[in-house]
Amino acid sequence: MIIFRINFKDAIMFCIKLLPFIMFTVIFNILFSGEQFGVLIGIRLILVCNVTYIFSKKQTPKKIQYAIEKILTPLKVFKVDVREIAIIVSISLAFIPIMQREIENLKYSLISKGFEINLKNMVKRPNCVFLPLITSAVKKTCEIEQSMISRGYTA
Repeated sequence: MIIFRINFKDAIMFCIKLLPFIMFTVIFNILFSGEQFGVLIGIRLILVCNVTYIFSKKQTPKKIQYAIEKILTPLKVFKVDVREIAIIVSISLAFIPIMQREIENLKYSLISKGFEINLKNMVKRPNCVFLPLITSAVKKTCEIEQSMISRGYTA
Protein backbone atom coordinates (compact mmCIF):
# COMPACT_ATOMS: atom_id res chain seq x y z
CA MET A 1 0.00 0.00 0.00
CA ILE A 2 2.93 2.30 0.64
CA ILE A 3 4.45 1.54 -2.76
CA PHE A 4 1.23 2.34 -4.61
CA ARG A 5 0.43 5.31 -2.38
CA ILE A 6 -2.94 3.97 -1.29
CA ASN A 7 -4.78 5.72 1.53
CA PHE A 8 -4.39 3.36 4.50
CA LYS A 9 -7.55 4.60 6.23
CA ASP A 10 -9.71 3.91 3.15
CA ALA A 11 -8.25 0.41 2.81
CA ILE A 12 -9.02 -0.34 6.47
CA MET A 13 -12.58 0.95 6.04
CA PHE A 14 -12.98 -1.33 3.01
CA CYS A 15 -11.91 -4.34 5.08
CA ILE A 16 -14.18 -3.33 7.96
CA LYS A 17 -17.16 -3.29 5.60
CA LEU A 18 -16.34 -6.87 4.64
CA LEU A 19 -15.68 -7.95 8.24
CA PRO A 20 -19.09 -9.66 8.78
CA PHE A 21 -18.48 -11.88 5.74
CA ILE A 22 -14.91 -12.61 6.85
CA MET A 23 -15.97 -13.42 10.42
CA PHE A 24 -18.79 -15.70 9.21
CA THR A 25 -16.34 -17.57 7.01
CA VAL A 26 -13.75 -17.85 9.81
CA ILE A 27 -16.30 -19.13 12.35
CA PHE A 28 -17.70 -21.60 9.83
CA ASN A 29 -14.20 -22.92 9.09
CA ILE A 30 -13.28 -23.11 12.77
CA LEU A 31 -16.39 -25.17 13.49
CA PHE A 32 -15.89 -27.62 10.64
CA SER A 33 -12.13 -27.66 10.00
CA GLY A 34 -10.38 -26.58 13.16
CA GLU A 35 -8.95 -23.42 14.66
CA GLN A 36 -5.74 -23.21 12.67
CA PHE A 37 -7.47 -23.64 9.33
CA GLY A 38 -10.17 -21.09 10.24
CA VAL A 39 -7.62 -18.45 11.26
CA LEU A 40 -5.57 -19.15 8.13
CA ILE A 41 -8.67 -18.65 5.97
CA GLY A 42 -9.39 -15.37 7.80
CA ILE A 43 -5.87 -14.07 7.17
CA ARG A 44 -6.10 -15.07 3.52
CA LEU A 45 -9.43 -13.28 3.11
CA ILE A 46 -8.07 -10.10 4.68
CA LEU A 47 -5.06 -10.22 2.35
CA VAL A 48 -7.29 -10.83 -0.67
CA CYS A 49 -9.49 -7.88 0.36
CA ASN A 50 -6.45 -5.62 0.60
CA VAL A 51 -5.02 -6.76 -2.73
CA THR A 52 -8.43 -6.35 -4.38
CA TYR A 53 -8.76 -2.84 -2.98
CA ILE A 54 -5.31 -1.85 -4.21
CA PHE A 55 -5.96 -3.41 -7.61
CA SER A 56 -9.31 -1.64 -8.00
CA LYS A 57 -7.80 1.72 -7.06
CA LYS A 58 -4.89 1.45 -9.49
CA GLN A 59 -6.50 -0.13 -12.55
CA THR A 60 -9.19 1.17 -14.88
CA PRO A 61 -11.89 -1.14 -16.28
CA LYS A 62 -10.28 -0.82 -19.72
CA LYS A 63 -6.91 -2.06 -18.39
CA ILE A 64 -8.66 -4.92 -16.60
CA GLN A 65 -10.43 -5.85 -19.84
CA TYR A 66 -7.13 -5.87 -21.72
CA ALA A 67 -5.48 -8.02 -19.04
CA ILE A 68 -8.33 -10.54 -19.08
CA GLU A 69 -8.10 -10.75 -22.87
CA LYS A 70 -4.37 -11.51 -22.62
CA ILE A 71 -4.85 -14.09 -19.87
CA LEU A 72 -7.60 -15.89 -21.76
CA THR A 73 -5.82 -15.85 -25.14
CA PRO A 74 -5.15 -19.64 -25.05
CA LEU A 75 -8.92 -20.21 -25.16
CA LYS A 76 -8.95 -18.91 -28.74
CA VAL A 77 -7.75 -22.39 -29.75
CA PHE A 78 -11.20 -23.67 -28.71
CA LYS A 79 -12.89 -20.82 -30.65
CA VAL A 80 -13.97 -18.98 -27.49
CA ASP A 81 -14.59 -15.28 -28.00
CA VAL A 82 -12.15 -13.92 -25.43
CA ARG A 83 -13.07 -10.31 -26.16
CA GLU A 84 -16.71 -10.94 -25.19
CA ILE A 85 -15.70 -12.54 -21.89
CA ALA A 86 -13.35 -9.68 -21.11
CA ILE A 87 -16.03 -7.10 -21.85
CA ILE A 88 -18.56 -8.93 -19.69
CA VAL A 89 -16.13 -9.06 -16.76
CA SER A 90 -15.16 -5.42 -17.24
CA ILE A 91 -18.79 -4.27 -17.30
CA SER A 92 -19.65 -6.35 -14.26
CA LEU A 93 -16.73 -4.85 -12.33
CA ALA A 94 -17.81 -1.35 -13.35
CA PHE A 95 -21.37 -2.20 -12.26
CA ILE A 96 -20.38 -2.93 -8.64
CA PRO A 97 -20.01 0.74 -7.54
CA ILE A 98 -23.28 1.56 -9.30
CA MET A 99 -25.06 -1.12 -7.29
CA GLN A 100 -23.43 0.09 -4.08
CA ARG A 101 -24.86 3.58 -4.71
CA GLU A 102 -28.27 2.08 -5.47
CA ILE A 103 -28.22 0.14 -2.20
CA GLU A 104 -27.29 3.31 -0.30
CA ASN A 105 -30.11 5.26 -2.00
CA LEU A 106 -32.58 2.46 -1.25
CA LYS A 107 -31.47 2.37 2.38
CA TYR A 108 -31.95 6.12 2.80
CA SER A 109 -35.34 6.07 1.08
CA LEU A 110 -36.55 3.21 3.29
CA ILE A 111 -35.32 4.99 6.41
CA SER A 112 -37.11 8.19 5.35
CA LYS A 113 -40.33 6.16 4.98
CA GLY A 114 -39.96 4.82 8.52
CA PHE A 115 -38.71 1.33 7.63
CA GLU A 116 -36.24 0.02 10.19
CA ILE A 117 -33.38 -1.74 8.44
CA ASN A 118 -32.64 -4.90 10.34
CA LEU A 119 -32.59 -8.60 9.57
CA LYS A 120 -36.05 -9.20 11.05
CA ASN A 121 -37.76 -6.64 8.80
CA MET A 122 -35.81 -7.74 5.75
CA VAL A 123 -36.93 -11.35 6.27
CA LYS A 124 -40.53 -10.37 7.07
CA ARG A 125 -40.93 -8.00 4.11
CA PRO A 126 -38.33 -8.81 1.47
CA ASN A 127 -40.41 -7.16 -1.25
CA CYS A 128 -39.71 -3.75 0.34
CA VAL A 129 -35.98 -4.27 -0.05
CA PHE A 130 -35.33 -6.62 -2.94
CA LEU A 131 -38.03 -5.56 -5.40
CA PRO A 132 -36.78 -1.94 -5.70
CA LEU A 133 -33.19 -3.17 -5.83
CA ILE A 134 -33.87 -5.65 -8.62
CA THR A 135 -35.96 -3.08 -10.51
CA SER A 136 -33.15 -0.55 -10.24
CA ALA A 137 -30.57 -3.11 -11.40
CA VAL A 138 -32.67 -4.01 -14.44
CA LYS A 139 -33.11 -0.32 -15.31
CA LYS A 140 -29.36 0.30 -15.05
CA THR A 141 -28.67 -2.76 -17.18
CA CYS A 142 -31.06 -1.48 -19.84
CA GLU A 143 -29.33 1.92 -19.76
CA ILE A 144 -25.94 0.26 -20.25
CA GLU A 145 -27.34 -1.86 -23.08
CA GLN A 146 -28.79 1.20 -24.82
CA SER A 147 -25.53 3.13 -24.48
CA MET A 148 -23.57 0.21 -25.94
CA ILE A 149 -26.00 -0.06 -28.86
CA SER A 150 -25.82 3.68 -29.50
CA ARG A 151 -22.01 3.49 -29.57
CA GLY A 152 -22.18 0.82 -32.21
CA TYR A 153 -21.11 -2.21 -30.18
CA THR A 154 -22.21 -5.46 -31.78
CA ALA A 155 -21.99 -8.86 -30.17
